[in-house]
Amino acid sequence: MSETTPPRTILETGLVHIWEEVLQRAPIGTQENFFDLGGSSVQAAGIFARIEEDFHQRLPLSLILGAPTIERLAAALLPGKSRNRKAFVVPIQSGGNKPIFFCVGGGVLWHPISERLGPDQPVFNVGLEPQAVEQMKGPNSIEKLARYMVSALCEEQPRGPYYLGGFCNDGIFAYEVARQLTIYGHEVGLLALVETRNPLPNFKCRVVNNLRRSAIQVAFQVDQFDRLIKTRDISPYVRARREQLRRFTLRISSTVFPGFRQRARQSGRVDSWESLYLETGFFKPKPLACPTVIFRCADFPTLSAGDPYFGWRELLTGRSETFAVPGDHMGILRDPSVGVLAEKLRGCLQNARQSKSSDFNVIIDAEQKLSLGQSRA
Repeated sequence: MSETTPPRTILETGLVHIWEEVLQRAPIGTQENFFDLGGSSVQAAGIFARIEEDFHQRLPLSLILGAPTIERLAAALLPGKSRNRKAFVVPIQSGGNKPIFFCVGGGVLWHPISERLGPDQPVFNVGLEPQAVEQMKGPNSIEKLARYMVSALCEEQPRGPYYLGGFCNDGIFAYEVARQLTIYGHEVGLLALVETRNPLPNFKCRVVNNLRRSAIQVAFQVDQFDRLIKTRDISPYVRARREQLRRFTLRISSTVFPGFRQRARQSGRVDSWESLYLETGFFKPKPLACPTVIFRCADFPTLSAGDPYFGWRELLTGRSETFAVPGDHMGILRDPSVGVLAEKLRGCLQNARQSKSSDFNVIIDAEQKLSLGQSRA
């Protein structure tokens, strides 16, 4: 089958133009894989922004994992394709006979990890539909959104044990999904938190870590500035600092003025996804008893601030361990560090699969009513 299969419809032709402009290469066939073309998460975001602009349909970024070709992406855009669900599950790597590892959020960021886990390890992505985030309001938003994910996850795999993880802020959702699964009677075989800090640890931990974090951030920015001076291009550094100042202002405003997040989103000052990012900063996690592994970066550990448990230790009542991975916060998802991360995760998954316990089937209907039933062996 030719990799340069031409478009058959006006829709596919439009998508080809978008891909060629964003990926800066031509020609691109309708059956070529986005990741084989070297596509990055930034380029995927660019493609989906253009799709929303040209076709007036907003799709979840993680859809690129299940529809990585123009042909399959065009099929997802056809009229009649219902997107009324609040959450979805798409395969990143569907082959293999091992238990599925579910990565919560992150989408494209998990692709290099999936590749290095090997063809025998299925990896699926669990994410939120855009309308679910846009309709987010009221207290306990994180818990409600996590329940949508639990519903989608249980539809894909009706019973446990479940193996799941999340990177950065998405790890907060992974934590809450794991907690709800255990409440509903499911077994969570392993929760993997990658660079995910507890948003509201105890006061002493918060003060100490904030002081350490500030010092690490200064050192990191000095290192970045020094490298950029050597390349004689400081514009990326200036843009990054402006964005950091904007986020800091939003965070302070959200803390000082109740209801700011909702009003800011309604006024268009922040989009729904950024509002969700702010929302996770005020999530109050509850104790969790499942086995947990925490991965942290070894270089410029801004989020951990020297705490290998990121403030989660007092909440983890089950077995837990932590590992350092070479690289900084985003660097651990790139070569060569991502290979180390994948190897350690593979070992943790293998150890976690050694023991299994009884489980329950859980069904959550559209009204989010819960029913439990003892699973069969």
